[in-house]
Amino acid sequence: MGNRRYLATLLTLAALLTGLFFLHLATGFHYFTKAHLIGVLLGGGTPEEVLTVFDFRMVRSILAVLIGMGLAVSGAVFQTISKNELASPSLLGVNAGAALGVMLLIYGTPQATGLGIWEQPLAAVIGGGLAAGLVFFLSHQRGRMTSTYKLVLNGIAVTAGLHALQILLIVGLDPTRFQQINTWLIGSIFGNSWTHVDILFLVVLLITFFFLASHETLDLLALREENALGLGIRVNRTRFLFLMAAVVLASSCVAVGGSIGFIGLICPHIARRLVGVAHKRYLPVTALLGGVLLVAADYTARVIIAPDEMLVGLIVSLIGAPYFLYILVRSRG
Repeated sequence: MGNRRYLATLLTLAALLTGLFFLHLATGFHYFTKAHLIGVLLGGGTPEEVLTVFDFRMVRSILAVLIGMGLAVSGAVFQTISKNELASPSLLGVNAGAALGVMLLIYGTPQATGLGIWEQPLAAVIGGGLAAGLVFFLSHQRGRMTSTYKLVLNGIAVTAGLHALQILLIVGLDPTRFQQINTWLIGSIFGNSWTHVDILFLVVLLITFFFLASHETLDLLALREENALGLGIRVNRTRFLFLMAAVVLASSCVAVGGSIGFIGLICPHIARRLVGVAHKRYLPVTALLGGVLLVAADYTARVIIAPDEMLVGLIVSLIGAPYFLYILVRSRG
């Protein structure tokens, strides 16, 4: 792909994300016109309008972008490591493992005590890391991956087992905690704070920058294992390093936004069709697509049954499930 076409794709997605961001920011129980919203952003408006825009809507809009980008980029790296376009955090057990880790933390914490701001992301990273490690361990034999399809099947099996454990834990919860856990499991960005934005921004920025700086290594990992070894790559060690970085990225997003699936599957697949497989171009486009998809999904969730709203995880699943079947049929063909 030529530089002009790549730049045009990048600018188009950036413009689309910017437009969706402001549309998302203007939408809610009280709708702001474009001129009114710009006035509030520039320092005007009543104290109530400033509070609504900056402390509630802005937090949600920024988190939608960050979570979408983080899940999409982690999915791209999972697909590179596994050499399978069906791989994603949700299909390889990372989302389910992160969710179970947070559930165990909530289950074991007295309701009056509450959770520290770092406890939930840490529990999610540990749970997601253990789940991903188990899936990759089951899919390797004598230090080599036996089959990419076996990887996906093991991921589905581990995810099903983790979901069963989640159901067992949910049965013992009181109604208040059940509602909290159920909403979080489906996926919801509502109810977070600027502290969550600060933490997730740091995680997404640092890990995405690490992947971009390592784009040549990721290109080599996408080759046949024999070729990568011949070029001096310590495949198992390097693959494990990128796997853990991707797990931390995906699990941190799950800790804040709940178990939102399919973004890590859909966005890398579309990005490859747009700009090819070179990670220097592939990862930025994947990140922008993730932001666009989740912001658009959360906007849809807020307006489709207004004044009530759906959980964003349901909207993403309605989009992602048919696309997953399309990729599955296409890859078999």
